[in-house]
Amino acid sequence: MSSSITLDDRDDVAGSAADAGGRGGRPLRLGDPASVPAVTGLWTAHDDVARLRDEWGDAAPVELAPGARAWLVTEYRTIVEMARGRFPLSAAAGTWSGHTGRPGAAASPLLQPLVASRRPIVGQADGTLHERLRTPIDEVFGSVDESEAARITRATCEDLAGRFAATGVADLVREYVEPIPHLTFGVVMGFDPATARQVFDAAARAGAGDASAVHEVSFLLTGQKTGPAGRLARHAAYESTAEAALGLLSLVATASQGLRAWLGQTLHLSLTDARFASRLTGGQLGIDEALDEVLWAASPVSALAPRIAAEDFLLGDKLVQQGDAVLLGVGALGSDPGLRAQGDTSGSRAHLAFGAGAHACPAPRLARLIVRTAVETLHHRLTPTLALRPEELRWTPDLRFRLLEALPVVFHPENAPEGTS
Repeated sequence: MSSSITLDDRDDVAGSAADAGGRGGRPLRLGDPASVPAVTGLWTAHDDVARLRDEWGDAAPVELAPGARAWLVTEYRTIVEMARGRFPLSAAAGTWSGHTGRPGAAASPLLQPLVASRRPIVGQADGTLHERLRTPIDEVFGSVDESEAARITRATCEDLAGRFAATGVADLVREYVEPIPHLTFGVVMGFDPATARQVFDAAARAGAGDASAVHEVSFLLTGQKTGPAGRLARHAAYESTAEAALGLLSLVATASQGLRAWLGQTLHLSLTDARFASRLTGGQLGIDEALDEVLWAASPVSALAPRIAAEDFLLGDKLVQQGDAVLLGVGALGSDPGLRAQGDTSGSRAHLAFGAGAHACPAPRLARLIVRTAVETLHHRLTPTLALRPEELRWTPDLRFRLLEALPVVFHPENAPEGTS
């Protein structure tokens, strides 16, 4: 963590619900306001988050979907404390009180992270169960050959760029950003490209509630004898191949969205922010510094996986009640006035985009390697220009990640005859 950013260890962040009566008035509950801001659109500009803070403070009630609310926390120190388990919060989505009377929750992309899995998965587990399910993932990623991962990633990115480099036009999301996760991360895991595509497609279906995805991936894992996927399938901590498949599906779903979001947001910023682009192409900003600046200033991660209050507790003048959903809004930290007052965040990796505590991302180094290589490869070969006005770009509705629907560009084609463009 940068020396300019510190975490105060004071214990006055939260109190118990019993403290509420002595605060000079009834604390705000999630259902109290007649109307609250919708979480969609809050991540598009720091001004929106600033207005939210002005109105509600560092914990604001927001609407996820009609009739479904959550607390959005936007203060750095509190987010760190929550991610490290110092509040009575659970990762178990099934304890969310909003499930009551909401049979259509699985159909909403904004509510999907709050839909409980029918079987134990690492992202929705706490305590010893989480530790058991997380151990195989940590051990497998600890054994990944990063030099081989770099080779696979560079070859993949060169191949993808080569497919459209001579055309002069491309949709970087469809033709570059979206294929990279399964063609790099999937292959690094030990799958051939076709099987990696199957696994990633299955992860998308599993996220939409398709139970057959678990059986499909279980079958694919039984054929993996070597490599990270093979080690994952045979790990002693898993009680069945189905548990290994669920672990892989959860991992792949997050990796796919996270890689797409970080890469897409970096390319987006290089095409729409002249200052960022000139510093990057002019050598004033190293690629790793640029990636960190994206994580601070235009975070591809809007919020960490939702937490659910396990009991009532007081958060400032807000009463978080058992069953309330709590969003750890790391996408708002770039505008946190407390951080700005402490100094420049440039070069700091305390951005929390990878989370903190037991549920932190298991492979931040691999993610950085893939995104860095993809950005370097594209900008080395091409000098793209955005084909639309920035305000015409559209974003996929998602609670946790900022995902572009498309990123159309034009550029001077490679190997074009002299005098053409």
